[in-house]
Amino acid sequence: MLPVIHSFTCERIHYFMNSYYTVNIHSDQIRINKFKSQTTKYICPLDFENKVYWYTEQQKIHAFGIIVRNKVKFFKGNHKDMEEMRKLIACKIIFDGIVSLYKCNRQIGEGADSKVFKVEDIVNKSSWALKCLERKDDFYQEIRMHQNLEHNHIIQFKEYFQGEQYYYIVMELMGGQTLSKLFERNLITTHQQCKTIIQALLLALVYLKNEGIIHRDIKPANIMFSQCGKLDSLKLVDFNFAIRSSDTNVQPILYGMYTAPEALCDNPIYTDKMDVYSCGAILYKLYSGEDIHSIKYMQESNLFYNIIKSGSIDFKVLEKTSVPNNAIQLIKALLESDPTKRVTASEALQFDYFQSDSLSPIEKRSRFQQRYQNDSLKIGITADFEMNIGQDAKCANVRQIEINHHP
Repeated sequence: MLPVIHSFTCERIHYFMNSYYTVNIHSDQIRINKFKSQTTKYICPLDFENKVYWYTEQQKIHAFGIIVRNKVKFFKGNHKDMEEMRKLIACKIIFDGIVSLYKCNRQIGEGADSKVFKVEDIVNKSSWALKCLERKDDFYQEIRMHQNLEHNHIIQFKEYFQGEQYYYIVMELMGGQTLSKLFERNLITTHQQCKTIIQALLLALVYLKNEGIIHRDIKPANIMFSQCGKLDSLKLVDFNFAIRSSDTNVQPILYGMYTAPEALCDNPIYTDKMDVYSCGAILYKLYSGEDIHSIKYMQESNLFYNIIKSGSIDFKVLEKTSVPNNAIQLIKALLESDPTKRVTASEALQFDYFQSDSLSPIEKRSRFQQRYQNDSLKIGITADFEMNIGQDAKCANVRQIEINHHP
């Protein structure tokens, strides 16, 4: 049996005489013993087959409940012990009673099968994001993949709840936008910004590989920034399609612009290299402003499927936009169509691209200016642009943007 990590006294309320118990929290289970006894009365394994209930009064947790013979038994204790218990078992078991612990402020996002709200923890007054999903089997897939992950560039989950119709994931609140939003507004403008983004992504992939996890859905919409204006606050989100590298029975994924060719083979190959390919597609767009495949092909699904599967990419676009040579070398290595020849995330981080910064301010600026030119409009952006404005709505205030219409 694993050692006790927290212990406290609690009581059961009865009509005539209360019963006292000692609650022992282990990393894999909750054991409830008779008071001043080694005899275990109740055991609650910490897994997603079980549930813990919370009872609150005056914005404090006063009791927890577990299911015993199809009934919920509540145990009353000191509110500080209750809160400590909540922290220790979070992400190891499902909780019940979200409305007693969180106050919903407003909706802040929406996905294909989920909605995200900004909420406040009633007990400790902290702000979080709450992802609300309809009850379905793949909810457990996502939280099992994510429950033990802890990395600076991966979004942190706090706890999970189950209601009658929905599942809820409480996660850290992102103060910035998604990378896709920054793409839409052309806010990535310097070589250093590109380097910061791709380095953070590759570091996250190195960690995931060590944990034996493949994300399988890395794309700009699944890359967020926890602080507006700080690109090094990048977080990888949405592990709905993630798998373990050891999994043998794997569901296929929906293909898209950032899908690796090997994922579309008759016998799909799912390795950490497919996430590396996705990073290459992102870096390609960061520098060129264009996708690795023309968007017009997406209108014909069969044609688009075959183009992705072939792994054919036009790298001349990078040369036309004056992308630095060391960046082109890295992009090509990341987008190698043969996964056996493609670099790993660890190998990519050793490229000269990350080891030196030989670009002059003029070089950093000029390659981006070409992206914003057309026959009637020219936008010049200062080379040392940094998104350091505190509100998303003001992020477009790029230090100084000059728009000069040609006569």
